[in-house]
Amino acid sequence: MRPAAFAFVFALLAAGPRPASAEAPAAEVDTRRWCAAELKALANEVCVFVPEKPAPGPRTLIIHLHGVIQPDTHDQWNSQRNAARVGATYGHTVIMPRGRRGIGPKTMESWWAWPTGMDARRIHEDALIAEWTAARNALEQAAGTPFERVYVFGFSNGAYYATSLAMRGRLDVAGYALFAGGSGAPYHEMEAKGTKKRAPIVVAWGAGDPTHDKQQALAKMLKRMRWPHLEIGRPRAGHAMTDEQVEKALAFLGKP
Repeated sequence: MRPAAFAFVFALLAAGPRPASAEAPAAEVDTRRWCAAELKALANEVCVFVPEKPAPGPRTLIIHLHGVIQPDTHDQWNSQRNAARVGATYGHTVIMPRGRRGIGPKTMESWWAWPTGMDARRIHEDALIAEWTAARNALEQAAGTPFERVYVFGFSNGAYYATSLAMRGRLDVAGYALFAGGSGAPYHEMEAKGTKKRAPIVVAWGAGDPTHDKQQALAKMLKRMRWPHLEIGRPRAGHAMTDEQVEKALAFLGKP
């Protein structure tokens, strides 16, 4: 049986318990630090969690893309600890890179976010992917063995960006899991027409999320395109990522 339910929640919710492998200091006041105190920071502020007991089977890396993060707060630590909790539960390594400022959604332009627009992608995407690749290479070199599977997990704004990455086949990964974000906008379908490698996609949403219709539209688009996917909609969930959704997503992506 899995540990007690964990949920990826929007930044206003509390972080919950720390991963069992490390304890954070009681007082955390340096909001300028990006990575939570118990997590290791690689180059370019890429935070990493390495499980004490890796799961049997293929060695797996999760690239976790956060939602929009308000600067000068500790909201990013909540997101990172929830991501690390996934790693501890399933025995997977997780890296948690940082987005960019100045490209956020309306009224949150100065927050940390991902380049969902074409102009922002042109400016930032190559550097972002280079950071993730460098982090992966550093972990593989330290362990002396490569990752056999790499998944991209996106939450909220991170899920919208992960949708774009998936539709364009921008990354060589084994699958994507999109939680409380992502859309079936027509331009995504246009982008996908030239994509040869269609990595499996999980679309997870809650009916309590005001924008869940966009995720439903994405699932319909994927079905229409015959793109391998799984839709996990929950009537009682909100803008969140539940333990059940995580478990089902990993099971689906882990199929041969």
